[in-house]
Formats: sequence, C-alpha cells, structure tokens
Amino acid sequence: MKVLIISPYESVVPHLETELELAQQHLRAGDEVIIQFCDGRLANCDFNKDKDPVQCESCVARRMQGFKLLQGKFKIERLNSTRSTTIPEFESLAELRQIKIQNFDIGFAVLSSIISVCRNPRPDLAEYRELIERFFDSAAATFEAAICSIRKQKPDRVYNFNGRFASMRAVLRACQLEKVDCFIHERGASNELYQLFVNRLPHDIDYIQDRMNQLWESAEHDPQRNQIAASWFEDRVNRVERNWKSFVKGQQANRLPDNWDSSKRNIALYCSSEDEFAAIGDCWQTNLIYPDQNQGFEQIVNSFSDSSEFHFYLRIHPNLAKVDNPSMRFLNRLHSANLSVIPADADIDTYALMRNSEKVITFGSSVGIEAVYWGVPSILVGASFYRGNSGVYQAESHEHVLELIRQDLPSLPPETALPYGFWYQTHGIPFEFYKASDFYSGKFKDHEILAVREPSMLRKVVRSGERLFKKARQAKA
Repeated sequence: MKVLIISPYESVVPHLETELELAQQHLRAGDEVIIQFCDGRLANCDFNKDKDPVQCESCVARRMQGFKLLQGKFKIERLNSTRSTTIPEFESLAELRQIKIQNFDIGFAVLSSIISVCRNPRPDLAEYRELIERFFDSAAATFEAAICSIRKQKPDRVYNFNGRFASMRAVLRACQLEKVDCFIHERGASNELYQLFVNRLPHDIDYIQDRMNQLWESAEHDPQRNQIAASWFEDRVNRVERNWKSFVKGQQANRLPDNWDSSKRNIALYCSSEDEFAAIGDCWQTNLIYPDQNQGFEQIVNSFSDSSEFHFYLRIHPNLAKVDNPSMRFLNRLHSANLSVIPADADIDTYALMRNSEKVITFGSSVGIEAVYWGVPSILVGASFYRGNSGVYQAESHEHVLELIRQDLPSLPPETALPYGFWYQTHGIPFEFYKASDFYSGKFKDHEILAVREPSMLRKVVRSGERLFKKARQAKA
C-alpha cells in the first residue's frame, strides 16, 4: 500500500504525533509512506494566522525532530505550491459561502477558519478582509498542490487532519476529486484514543449518526454497554475531563440563580458555542427555524413577554467567557421581565439549572441530549448530532416551539440517549506509540517532540518561503 500524509498546518500536539503514529504503523506493515508538509510558504495556517516566521520555523523544526523517531524508509516533501489566487468578489457571508473551485467549497472552508479566529459566527467581512484573502490563498494553493501530489504519487489513501478548516478541507476535496480515499484524523473519546473518518468531515451529521448507531449495535452483547454509556453523562456532571476541558469545572455545584422562583414555570435556554459548526456546510443549515440562535432566543422570549407564568433562564456557554463580539453583546443585552441571562463566567451550575427546570431548549448543545438522560423534557430547535433522536422533542416551526413550551411535556425514555453517550465515551482507536500527558502534551515513543532548531537549514527554508510569499502578494497587488 502507498500512503500520502498531507499536513498544511502547524505541528501542534497531538495531531503531529497522530500522523507519526499512522506513519509508523504503515512503515511496520511494509507500506510506502510519503509525508508532505508546509515549510512556511503557505500564506498562513489556522494555528499561525499572523504568519509569524518564528512560529513557522518552530513548526518545521518540531516536524523534523518527529521524523527522526520513525523507523523505516519514508519520504518527506514540501507541500509544493506558491500559487497566489485572486479571490472572487463577494459582499456578504452568503456570497462567500457560495464560492467554489471545482468541487472545493472554499468559501465555506475559509469562513470556517475566520469564524474560529474571531469566535463570531457572523464576522465583519471588512474587518477580516485581509485575513480572508490569506486563508483563501492558502486553501487554493493546498488544493492545487494536493491534486498534483495525488496525480504524481497515485497513493492508495491520503491522511489529513480535521477537514473543517480552510487548507485542511482542501485536501479532502482534492481526494474526492481524484477519487482517492481520504482518512481524516481527529481526537477520539479520550486522550488515549484517536479517530479516523473516511471521506467525510467529522462534523457531518448523518455520517456521525451512522457511526454512532453502528458502534452501539456492535456492542449489543456487551453486558457493560449501558453502564459505559451512562458513565459519559455522569462524568459530564462530575466534571471529568476525558478528551477535552470541562467547561463547567468552575461552577458551584447545585447553585441556582439568586432569583430562582420554584412557583414559576422555569424554562432553561442553552446557548451553543457556534464557531465549530457555523460553516460546515448544508447539513448544519437546512430546516432551520430561525436565522441563528440569537434571533431564536429573542423571538421565543418576546413571545412570552406578557406572561407572568413563565420565566426563562438563558445560560450562555462557558466556552464563551472570554469572547467579546457583536453576537455576545447581543445576548448580554437581551432584556425581558421574565428573562434572566446567566453570563458565561457565572458560577451557576449548568446541571442544577437543567434538573430544576420544567424543560430545556437547545440549538444543538449537548445539554439537550443530557437532559433526556436525566429525565428532563428537551426541545431541540437547531441542528445537532442528536437531531432525530426519539428522546427529544424536535421543533418544526416557531409556533411549534411556543406550543411545546406551553404544553406539560412528559419526560421521554432516558435510554434513547444511551447510543450518544456510548459513542462519546468510547469511540476511537488506541494509540500504540503515543502517550498523552494532557490535552496539549505527551510523548511519542517515550520522547517529547520539541522544536530543536537547525538554523542553517530551517531558516533558509522559512526565509525562502517568506520571500516567495511576499513576491506573490506584491505581484497580485
């Protein structure tokens, strides 16, 4: 077998180590391995948005140290493209989303990167215009380079990380264009696991639901299956960190808002962190009731502004505590006599709020499916990996949302949530050569891979890339 690993991003932990893991497994099997990586000539990457040459140099240096730990014969190559692309004209986010290069949805890909930079699902295009152009350049160059590499090397499969961001999605689309299997690697259910997604984004709703159901069914005869699934929900409440940080860790257990009135019909609204899913593609944009969750919250609360029977508590996602943008300012300004906005950094217990509320409303937050497990009626208003789950009340229109709020909803069977919990507690492939210390560090073959510089070689590579990039930008101007 011939495999090609393409890395148009900075060599961050544990994703470089995952690629080394994959390379070593193939080398041990006697496969031919080719690794292509950015040497600083791409316009930028998602982990080095400001194109800091020192950061580029450290990235290359860390890769070189990692390559020394591989056993077997393999090739390393530069991701060979310095093409400077003219971005088509666009005046709105909708127009940016529509931009394509052949089968490559580059507009969506660039927007996904920009949204992650500014943590705003509706970024100001004028403010980020220059960065949009650089992401566009990087993505287009990577797409062209990946196509050329695939045609030249004729690999049996290609490995790539994540697939959501600008240049990474370029590799996936190049593989799809050339009809070569693309294996996208990402974190698994814990630091000890990684996951592979074949020819699809890890954020594709239908794909993940299929994988989730397959994993659940494959464990049908495991007597521990339900207990393992249940442990995911219990771990969340207990602030256990497995594959990412617990965002409720700083909250005070069992604390409710000071104005909590149990005589009211209390409804909990949970704000999602939208930046990861705002620019995936059509699967996250279809059949939406509201243009976005902010307008959804506003319309829902305003529809009950004259009612003293209900009180709404809007829990802003703790992951947004340090985010200051128009979207967050809009949420914090929401006002109604029967609305309490709980700031992202407030120590109100997310789960105490959930358990004590009559029902919860989410736009995709995992709290929506967690509520099902804990016996709280859950109304889903947006797109989510648990969309279509029989344990949630799926709203179909604004009027339907209001109807569901007014009704005395019974709790739906908690066991319907178990496949979701089982997936997030177990999915992934165990690392063999890499051992994580935490989310951001670990050792590959008992070695921590550091950016040990070799100035005579690395600086020449990076400076050469900087000069080429500068010339391309001047020619374009």
